[in-house]
Amino acid sequence: MDVVARELVIEPGASTGWHYHHTEIAALVKSGTLTRTLHDGTVEVSVPGDFFVERAGARHVHVGQNLGTRPVVLHVTYALPEGAPFAVPAEAPPCCRAAQTRRRISPRTR
Repeated sequence: MDVVARELVIEPGASTGWHYHHTEIAALVKSGTLTRTLHDGTVEVSVPGDFFVERAGARHVHVGQNLGTRPVVLHVTYALPEGAPFAVPAEAPPCCRAAQTRRRISPRTR
C-alpha cells in the first residue's frame, strides 16, 4: 500500500469528470472554490481552508467543478495498492445526467 500526497489543479471552467475512488481520499482546498456534485445529487461547495473526505467505491461517484475565475488547488492524500489508479472514470448517476461536466483536468503532482 502506498500513501501518496499530490496537488491537483482545476482550471476555471474545468471539471474532474464523473469518477470514483477505490479508497477514501482526504483533500484540503488551498485556493479557489470547488463545487462537487455527489452520487445522490447533493452539491457541496468548498473554499480555501475546507477539508473533506471522499468515500470509496462505485456507489460514491462524483464530479468536481471549478465554476469560478481562479484555479482550484487541492492537496489530496490517499493510500492505494501499488499500481491502482487514483480515480476511475464513471457515468453520471441517473439523478445527475443533465449536469454539465465541462472539460476534464489533468492532475499536477509535486
